[in-house]
Amino acid sequence: MNKFKNERNQHIKPEVSLLLPVYNEAETIESVITEFHNEICSKIPLEIIVAEDGSTDGTKRVLLDLARKIPVKLVLGKQRKGYSKGLIDGLSKIETEFVAVVDSDGQHLANDFWKLYDLRYKYDVVGGWRVKRADGFYRKFMSGVFQQMAKLLFDLPKFHDVTGPYKLMRTNVAKEIAEDFKYMQESFWTEFTIRAFNKGFSMAEVPVAHRSRLHGSTNVYRVNRLLRIILSQFSGMLKLKRELSTDNNKNRNSKS
Repeated sequence: MNKFKNERNQHIKPEVSLLLPVYNEAETIESVITEFHNEICSKIPLEIIVAEDGSTDGTKRVLLDLARKIPVKLVLGKQRKGYSKGLIDGLSKIETEFVAVVDSDGQHLANDFWKLYDLRYKYDVVGGWRVKRADGFYRKFMSGVFQQMAKLLFDLPKFHDVTGPYKLMRTNVAKEIAEDFKYMQESFWTEFTIRAFNKGFSMAEVPVAHRSRLHGSTNVYRVNRLLRIILSQFSGMLKLKRELSTDNNKNRNSKS
């Protein structure tokens, strides 16, 4: 039955695209994509787009082999651009009404997609809140510090997971926000959330599961890079604060 539904759904224009940014995940990417494909494509038509970011570990080869088995649109990078730029490039390829984004390290569950999907018409941005985050202490500590800084500097609502990478959004909203992205290269979703709130888009969070990486360790938040990341993030927040404060003051003056 699932196979029949899957084949039928391939001929229906999808409402949602699933975007997976990936860098050096040769050991996990096939199982991650297959999990999401099997969970979602048997129920609704879905376009899967993989934004590959110049991997050096065989990820490209795995993706090319996988694309012969299931429908996957590949955006392959010749060289490393970084998570943020790779994700933005992937967003530029989306043409469906909604886009779901999830990291490709296998820490999120495909069946949690439906929690986000059910709210797609009620909110512009729906995020997954990692209730029991499975990352190491230093990752959780650093993320917690960044979130508190963001809430204080930008007067954000009581979001549970500002940095969460599991999102479902209206595509036009996601593109509008991504086009303005400038500063927080190591934390795309923090700047994204701040800009979305500042623009007045409706936002909601739903609790989602979070598990340990399926293989290896993070390619971004390595211990020997933490100090540089912290300084870069703090500097980025201050620049973003200045930009938004200036823009908001201009808007108020123009209305007075």
